Amino acid sequence: MALMYIHTGLLLIGAAVMVRAAVIEHFWTIEPVEARMPGLFTRTAVGVNGQWPIPGIDAMLGDTLVIHTTNKLTEPTSLHSHGLFQNGTLFYDGVHMVTECGIPPNSSFTYRIPLQQTGTYWIHSHSKQQSAEGLRAPLIIRDPNEEYEYDQEIVLPLEDWFRIPAHDMLKQFMSPDPRVRFRPIVPYGIIGGACAGNKVLNFSPGRTYRVRLINMASSFDFHFSIAGHEMRVIEVDGIMVREHTTHGVALGVGQRASVLVTALNSTDANYEFHADMYTDLLQMPRYNPLNYTGTVQYAEGARVRRDRRDAWTCVGDLDLEPLDREPLLDNVSTYITLDAYSGVFSDQTFRHSFNNHTYVSPSVPSALTALSAGAQAHDPQIYGRQTNTYVLNHMDVVQITIVNHDYYSHPFHLHGHVFQIVETGHLRSRESKLPLDAPVRRDTVVIRGGHYAVLRFRADNPGVWILHCHITWHLDLGLAATF
Repeated sequence: MALMYIHTGLLLIGAAVMVRAAVIEHFWTIEPVEARMPGLFTRTAVGVNGQWPIPGIDAMLGDTLVIHTTNKLTEPTSLHSHGLFQNGTLFYDGVHMVTECGIPPNSSFTYRIPLQQTGTYWIHSHSKQQSAEGLRAPLIIRDPNEEYEYDQEIVLPLEDWFRIPAHDMLKQFMSPDPRVRFRPIVPYGIIGGACAGNKVLNFSPGRTYRVRLINMASSFDFHFSIAGHEMRVIEVDGIMVREHTTHGVALGVGQRASVLVTALNSTDANYEFHADMYTDLLQMPRYNPLNYTGTVQYAEGARVRRDRRDAWTCVGDLDLEPLDREPLLDNVSTYITLDAYSGVFSDQTFRHSFNNHTYVSPSVPSALTALSAGAQAHDPQIYGRQTNTYVLNHMDVVQITIVNHDYYSHPFHLHGHVFQIVETGHLRSRESKLPLDAPVRRDTVVIRGGHYAVLRFRADNPGVWILHCHITWHLDLGLAATF
């Protein structure tokens, strides 16, 4: 991978810190590669420049990220920078048939993205099942004025990896026969680019580490914990939060978190960490959870201590509070309810839907329709009856209630914005939970089966933005809407 830093000027951050902005330039050739997982199996993946897993991208606030992309696949591709607002750069959001037509085979396209946010993000394809096939990588945007102090940083992407090609899995999940649809497909865990069990995190006594956790999987939640260590959550989905001590962090697909971990003052032992995979999507009692581990190493050859007591005690969204203490948005002007269902539709395939409308990509990207339709752009019908389109007014405060009628979880991701999590609850018991004084903000929320969540955001970013379940197969089967 070619990487070039081109300095273009000065960026003033705060009162006294001058930071030199740069153009971070990458040249990505997206192509099939042979993915070798030692001790497991070899199969074809979608990689970059002959590599897989794909190395991450590192930048600073104020930089411009430029990715010159060449498509060597046999189908269109695209790149989505997950969590970036793309304010003013909608056309680089990378959603196939929403913001672009996709990059055709043997063609090139350049993404040029001003980096106006800081935090933990990732880049992945938003075309077909290419992300599940490996086209995904971390994206870290650093703040020159960090809110928290730490000595060292570890970026730890968490991924599921399947022996079966993603398009074959999609065919299985579309089957009207539940015996076929729910046939167990057991994934393998990839932790920090290594096979689960092989990953080593080197700690030095007394040092504080910022561990950036990124769930880049296609289907599975990850639950992360370290035996014998506490963690302090300081960031979720790019939003800095007040420090919250926990023994574990649960991440749905697409979610990210940063935790501070202070190393112990002894080298007498090493410690096992867990990145356990969990799903309520498939009926896999023998494999659920899948306990994947690695080692926090203080001294080579020291005995390894294991502790499972706290591995599943995880912090909840409504236990967190943003550092800026932004108050609950009021004066809501638009209320939307989205009922998430699944079932066998009239074409005898299993589908997902919002309000009994399964999303189908339009023949013309929605953004191009909005830009060319004049006054008709305010009419949701022109975007296609299967696009679940809602037209919002600029700066409206929007409240979305998502009701999950399925028995399994959905991690819902909104492009172009973060939302406040206002309320969560159970449908049957009517038990609910309200946030702290300042609700946490995220761009991805996990709603368990039989539960609901109330979300609020301000429509301050003009464009066409998709809201969808981030489980690959659920998006492919229609669980999406556009705003």
